[in-house]
Amino acid sequence: MAYYANTVLLDALTVLDDQANKDLRAPAYGVTRAFNDRKRNVIQNYDVFAKQNSDIDLQAQKVDYLRKHTVALGSSRAASLTGAYGDSTRDTLTWATYTREWTLSDDNMRDNTLGAKMLATAIKNARLDIGAGIESAGVTKLEAFRNTVDVSSAHSTWDSVGYVNKVANANEDRYFNIMETEMRMRDYNGALQIINYGSMNEVMNWQLAQSVGNSSNLQFQYGDKMFYTSNSITSGSDYVGVSYVVEEDSLALVDWIPAKNRESLVDHNDFSFTSIPDPFGIFGPMALAVQKSVASNAAAGGNTQDAIWKYELSIDVAFFIPTITTQKLVNKYGLTTA
Repeated sequence: MAYYANTVLLDALTVLDDQANKDLRAPAYGVTRAFNDRKRNVIQNYDVFAKQNSDIDLQAQKVDYLRKHTVALGSSRAASLTGAYGDSTRDTLTWATYTREWTLSDDNMRDNTLGAKMLATAIKNARLDIGAGIESAGVTKLEAFRNTVDVSSAHSTWDSVGYVNKVANANEDRYFNIMETEMRMRDYNGALQIINYGSMNEVMNWQLAQSVGNSSNLQFQYGDKMFYTSNSITSGSDYVGVSYVVEEDSLALVDWIPAKNRESLVDHNDFSFTSIPDPFGIFGPMALAVQKSVASNAAAGGNTQDAIWKYELSIDVAFFIPTITTQKLVNKYGLTTA
């Protein structure tokens, strides 16, 4: 019930251990982690974002990079050179602010078996909601930057409607090898980041169990790959599961909080601005705003004179995938059910 009414102080109660409270279990956040893991390899001067003092300053920051420039070859050496200049690109990041509020009451906490845990649990609930929003936005970014034309798919079938390289179920044992082979055919020769829908873990666990002691050793296809799991990915009924694959150093995200939170501006009127470490250890510090008041709170289980704290946890996040002159960096694969 609201206002923590189900856990007011009574005689001889026991309390569920925090580790046993599976209602507060966190997802794997595979998409978010894939964007986060290589961000400093993708954006060289990454720390410049953290130094911006305002939203306006943040929005002004761009990402510059040089382009591939293809010119027709000549067949003889020229007496007068007329070579063209190269190309460059400047990308603007698209930012989103994620906020989550909650309220705590001094009287509620004093008259409750779980009073001491309310703040920590409220922070985790807020982080779970923010995490869900960011993970969903990451999937949207991957979808926007995936290939929509067939490139090189000698071992898969191209779905021109769903833009998926379909691997037949009969080739399940070689799913990740087929993916790697076709990425190499597109000239992606480095390590791969692979973000799987959760159902693909069964395929991975089976293949990893088939080693030198089995009739078929399937572990050969797991080198130079970083695997992630996300249940926020949509996998259609025609698929056992789907995967996004990119060469490493293709994905990045930037997270930011305002300067007053980084520097802790406290007791400004009834507000305090501070920050806390990300409870899930993915981002840098997260912004925390606290507003204090005194109010009648009898309707919410308190007294007519109650101390109230209102909180807001927040963070700004921008996802970044560079563009290329041909194709797109993200490829989507699916293992079909038939």
